[in-house]
Amino acid sequence: MTAIKQLVVFALTFASASAWAQQPAKPRRDTHLQPAPARCSTYIEKGNWVVAYNEWSLQLVPTKCGRAIEADETPNMFYEIVKKFGDPETFGGPPDPAKDRWKNVKGMIDQLTCHLTIARNKPTWNLEPHRPWVGYDATVAAECNPYIKSR
Repeated sequence: MTAIKQLVVFALTFASASAWAQQPAKPRRDTHLQPAPARCSTYIEKGNWVVAYNEWSLQLVPTKCGRAIEADETPNMFYEIVKKFGDPETFGGPPDPAKDRWKNVKGMIDQLTCHLTIARNKPTWNLEPHRPWVGYDATVAAECNPYIKSR
């Protein structure tokens, strides 16, 4: 397994609770974690990075097959997203947390999982690294757009 795929599987394993399992994710010591075999030839039809409200946003249009995946295929979808839309200078390697566009991988995974849970049929999915990582349940409660309330 490539280093980037290992990172994606690791992040998905430890990021947050799974919407489908309804149980908090438990850290595993299994060093040979593997996502399910890919059931889609491609998960993302198109996408691009845009600046919206002075923040980066990755706008994605999933394929019909990508919209219909089960929870065990989320690592495959996120892997494709990273490969297609990762920063060119780190292409083929893990996302660089120092870069604004990949500074919040866990939050972006929660946003992706949220879209798969409550917004599968939304035409465009936005993964926004500036949104805080608040955990899966809070991401769903915020309709995939988490934020921290001002005091």
